[in-house]
Amino acid sequence: MGFFNKVVLLGNLTRNPEVRYIPGNDLAVAKFGLAVNSKRNKDKEETMFIDIVAFGKLGEVFGEYLTKGMPLLVEGRLSQNIWEQEGQKRSKHEVIASNIQFVSVRKDGKQPETPAASDDFSEDDIPF
Repeated sequence: MGFFNKVVLLGNLTRNPEVRYIPGNDLAVAKFGLAVNSKRNKDKEETMFIDIVAFGKLGEVFGEYLTKGMPLLVEGRLSQNIWEQEGQKRSKHEVIASNIQFVSVRKDGKQPETPAASDDFSEDDIPF
């Protein structure tokens, strides 16, 4: 049986990234929240708040360039943290980011329409 763990999210940052460094090896760790909207039905919209974590150079980039409210596409994997607090087990899911893409916003504050697929290839490029 194979395994596949990939998450792709498009949303807005809920807070500025918090960047810390792991003592001893100076590995950057950036954490922030992402608000992702989805429609349950034609009248009701649901917002999920998801914690995102990035390590190393990507974490440093997060801290330098990202600010609250920015639209962002995040690719990564789902991870579960488990810990014990006051004698009770706790757990939380978060996304470990592997790639980000900045998403532009129109001047009126609305998301741009997704463009149609490009036809910038010839039939000779198709391998079959």
